[in-house]
Amino acid sequence: MGNNHTADRHGAVIDDHTLEFLHKDDRDALHTRSEVGSLRVTAHFLYEVDFSAAVLSNRLNRCLVARGLQTIIAFDAQLDRPLLLKAIWLVDTQQWTEVANALKLAAQRGYCQLPITLAVADMQRHDSKQAYLADVRVIALWKIVGRHIDFGGNYGRFELFDQPGGGVRALRDAPGFELDINPPLPPAHPYHPHTINDNPPVRSRIRWHGGGWTASGGEDNTDASASAFVMRTIMRVIMAPPLANWGATPWVYVDRHAHGGVLDGFLNHSPHQPPNGCTAVVASRMDSSHPPIDIRQLLLTPFDGPFVASIALIIWAGLTMGKKGVRDPLVMEPSFDVCCSLNAVCVRALTNEPPVGGASAAFKDRRPTTAPLVGGALGSTYADMMVNPQEEVIEEEGADDGDGDGREEDNDDSADDGDSDEDVDGDIDGNGEGEGDGQQQHQHQPDEEG
Repeated sequence: MGNNHTADRHGAVIDDHTLEFLHKDDRDALHTRSEVGSLRVTAHFLYEVDFSAAVLSNRLNRCLVARGLQTIIAFDAQLDRPLLLKAIWLVDTQQWTEVANALKLAAQRGYCQLPITLAVADMQRHDSKQAYLADVRVIALWKIVGRHIDFGGNYGRFELFDQPGGGVRALRDAPGFELDINPPLPPAHPYHPHTINDNPPVRSRIRWHGGGWTASGGEDNTDASASAFVMRTIMRVIMAPPLANWGATPWVYVDRHAHGGVLDGFLNHSPHQPPNGCTAVVASRMDSSHPPIDIRQLLLTPFDGPFVASIALIIWAGLTMGKKGVRDPLVMEPSFDVCCSLNAVCVRALTNEPPVGGASAAFKDRRPTTAPLVGGALGSTYADMMVNPQEEVIEEEGADDGDGDGREEDNDDSADDGDSDEDVDGDIDGNGEGEGDGQQQHQHQPDEEG
């Protein structure tokens, strides 16, 4: 009491005596993030002593463990103090569920190794907190982590490219590869009531063809969310070589209301919430098709499983009886003929579980672990229709309908064709901002497309 004291960045002085400090090794855990920000602003001597790069790195590791992300992402040891502060804010305040799930799926397919290590270049992807917050959360995070997914060959990496006039391109920095983020949807659109502010729908014309990506000749495809676009892109490339283990059930065409309306329930379910028996759901819609084509891909296997298995549900909205050659939305080629009615749903299962037995065996015998997963999701009636027949061989990429363009033919004329670096740290600088709106916190038990 009554002591005169000063504090500057060179040390603490009390009654003209410099105070020596004894530190606890884990002292970074003594302060909340807001307290760290306040101390850095008001107590410059602590800025130098308590918040060295080594201490901040330790704090970052604690954050990763607390969020369960230590097996998913890591940070380069070369990060300096400003970038470490940025990393702490990103880990501590942002929701990573969708990104973590997609990275797990990519790792299952061999497109990355976990944990991915975010380097200086990744952390400099957004030059300020304001730049980060200018993007929707999921897109902002994928700008940081995306390049660590490498599909190989001509597919390249999952990169997002900022455009000088605004906007973003995906996979290729070329015309046609733009993403329309949060496009206006009519009230009747199935995704309209399910829009999530920080993970909104995404529309694009990107598809894979001929051993790489193309945006020419494609249809407008609307994904239910930005994370759905990422997951669908990862699942698309399942058809890239090698194809040795991939197999599928035959397509089954059934009335959506039959057998207790199981399929109708799936198609009316939230596009962000996986049904029981599924790990994730990926919902997309080919809006420019006539009629529009709704697609749900249900991931059956866990993100840490030894193989990937999924179910595809496809419906042509409002299509009356008729035959139409359509492109398999999973394989893209070859074309196949489908007899569809207003309520018809096309359904199949796809897996890369290592096969057993001969190629002529039933799917349930060739893929003995996948078959029960199909029944667990769809019920025994649909499962029997799908897994009892002989397995179908998945064709090599590039197979087409014989016209050389790899696109579908219409086989029925009656069918309708018709701030500074350190300002990014948010609460680190004591302003208390940066929390997401939490809309998806209860929707990822587990998540959709991830």
